[in-house]
Amino acid sequence: MTQRLLPELVPQDWGQGRQGYNRLRHLQSIDDLVNRPLANRVSTSGSSAAVTLNGQIQSTGLGAGRITPSRYAETEVKARVTFSIASAGSLYIYVMRTTGNIPAAGSNAGAGDVAVGGDAFAGPATAAGVNVMGTLSAYDTGLSQTQGYNYYLAVKGTSGVAANIVNTSQLLVSEF
Repeated sequence: MTQRLLPELVPQDWGQGRQGYNRLRHLQSIDDLVNRPLANRVSTSGSSAAVTLNGQIQSTGLGAGRITPSRYAETEVKARVTFSIASAGSLYIYVMRTTGNIPAAGSNAGAGDVAVGGDAFAGPATAAGVNVMGTLSAYDTGLSQTQGYNYYLAVKGTSGVAANIVNTSQLLVSEF
């Protein structure tokens, strides 16, 4: 059951006739606005298996479930990721949005997939075996109120180098 910040509103508590209905509708709208980030959110946390980089944006396989931003057509995306590489080179971290399924670990990002924030939010790591941490907090706007979206963590870096997402990294997406 979803936690609620305001008590449930019912018509009999707010008067009779059209005026009572308008008050109830207004208060229900406020209640919906306050509770939406609690009621409509998806998340994931964990570590991924090593991804052998190919110089393109590739999925780590870590992704949150499908979310449909039905009120304002935007989401708030937050990520905290710890990553490392197996040998010297570059490694960039992305949060990607897709209307399709989350690509399997090591697969290239889909042709229509979009980087949230427009680019990588962390990187490059240049020394082998050193854990580097990056965070992202962004609004993803201009979405459809009837379309479901999946968000996932992706990497891009020096071809042939193995990349790891470690230490229970997290991705949280909520309607805001």
